[in-house]
Amino acid sequence: MILFLIYKWYNMKNEVSIVRLEELINKNYHQLNDNDHYIWNYISSHRQECEKLSIDELAQKCHVSRTTILRFSKRLGLKGYTELKVYLRLDNARCQYKETGLESIYNSYRFFMETMKDKDLSGVISLLMNANKIYAYGTGSIQNHVVAELKRSFLEVGKLIFTIKSMNETYIFEDVITPQDVIVVVSYSGENKTMLDFIKKLKVKNIPIIAITAKKNNTLFQMADESLYVEATNILNPLGPRHEGLVNYFILIDFILAKYINQYERLQK
Repeated sequence: MILFLIYKWYNMKNEVSIVRLEELINKNYHQLNDNDHYIWNYISSHRQECEKLSIDELAQKCHVSRTTILRFSKRLGLKGYTELKVYLRLDNARCQYKETGLESIYNSYRFFMETMKDKDLSGVISLLMNANKIYAYGTGSIQNHVVAELKRSFLEVGKLIFTIKSMNETYIFEDVITPQDVIVVVSYSGENKTMLDFIKKLKVKNIPIIAITAKKNNTLFQMADESLYVEATNILNPLGPRHEGLVNYFILIDFILAKYINQYERLQK
């Protein structure tokens, strides 16, 4: 009842009907950058939690500054973070929204695909297309699955990817990879010490590096020539350990492959 009265008062005060946040996102989609999409992805996946977060708390959750949160709010046509929270509370009240693992995954996939559709991957495509050899290295079990899918996908366009299967193998490749090659490194945090030691040696030799990480503003992300961010979906699992999804990684690979093929066709013409 209180939220309904707030909604009526806010409508009268502004003499307009309040649209849903999703409509503001769609309306201003082309003005939003990668950070904005990440912020919205977090909010839409944690609606009830974000109702109670201060701007500093939300900034910390999204690994961005409070200024970035303010800019996101204003790009939606809102006056600031306070108004964003009002919209969120009204959205939740009208929809009686309940956060579930299913909703979180759906929102993550949907917004990641929208982000990737318009993302400029020309730098990544150029490195892959012009490389003599492509190498790939994953820092963990899930990351190795991503590397395997990347290798399978690029075999379809005649590109063989040589995989580095464990940290114990990195020293073998230090003298093998040349500046005419490229290496794709898949890491969750981008802060693995053994991996970073390997990357530093490659950087000294001017070897191009493409990073794929599930966290922003990490050391690997900053060191790489081209860096790609993937929102890794996590589901709390009462039957066992937390589930980390792979689909966004595979979506990324599909977009890279599709844009690679488009670039090849343009060059042929």
